[in-house]
Amino acid sequence: MCNYYRHKKYGLTDWAEDFSQTRIELRLPLELPNIRDGVRPTDPTPIIRPVNADDPTAGLEVAVMRWDLVPYTWVQPIKAKKFLATNARSETVATLPTFRDAFRRRRCLIPADAFYEWTGEKGAKTMWEVNATDQPWFCFAGLWDHADTADGPIDSCTLLTTAAGPDMAPYHNRQPVILPHDQRLTWLNLKADPTPFYAPGTVGTLALAPADADAQRIWRER
Repeated sequence: MCNYYRHKKYGLTDWAEDFSQTRIELRLPLELPNIRDGVRPTDPTPIIRPVNADDPTAGLEVAVMRWDLVPYTWVQPIKAKKFLATNARSETVATLPTFRDAFRRRRCLIPADAFYEWTGEKGAKTMWEVNATDQPWFCFAGLWDHADTADGPIDSCTLLTTAAGPDMAPYHNRQPVILPHDQRLTWLNLKADPTPFYAPGTVGTLALAPADADAQRIWRER
C-alpha cells in the first residue's frame, strides 16, 4: 500500500516537454493551487488525463484532485466516508464497485519522481525512498472520479497497486503500478484489452504486473 509519494524535482514544464516528444499536447492550467511536494492521503495532487476519454492522442490535460477516490455514487458528506481509497488493487479494480466504473471510463496518469515505504517496528521504523531506474520521473496508473456530495462537487483519484517485484519485495508485499514510458497512452486507451490487469500471467497489450528486477532504486531516507 502506498500512502506517500513525491513530485518535487520535476513539474509541469518537464511533463509537457516529455509528452511533446510524442507529438501529444499536454494542456497546462493557467495556475495551480498551492500543492505539496510530498503527497499524503486526501491531499490535492496533479493528475494527467485525456481531454477526450475516447481518444487520448487528441490531447491531455493536467487537473488537480483529492488523493482518495470518492466514487460517483457518493452523495453523503465527505467526512462520513470511513474508508480510504488511495490505492486500488489491479487484480480486482475491474470488479469492485468503488473502482469499476472509473476503470472503464476515467483512467489517468499520476506523475511522481519517488514513493516511500517503511519497515520495522512502530516507533523505530526505517523510511525508504523508491525511484525508477530508467525514468527521472514516472507515472502511476491511476483512476479518477467525480462525485456530487452533500459538501459539493469533488474530483478525486486513486493509484493502482500490484504485487511487489524483486526490488520491492524485501520492503513490502505490494507496490504502485509504474507504467513503462511506452504504455502511458495505452493505459489511457479505454479500448485496450483489460484482461492483463486482473489475470496475472496473461500476455496482452498492457502489463500491470510486478516490476522487473533492477527496475527501481531504493534508498534509505531515514
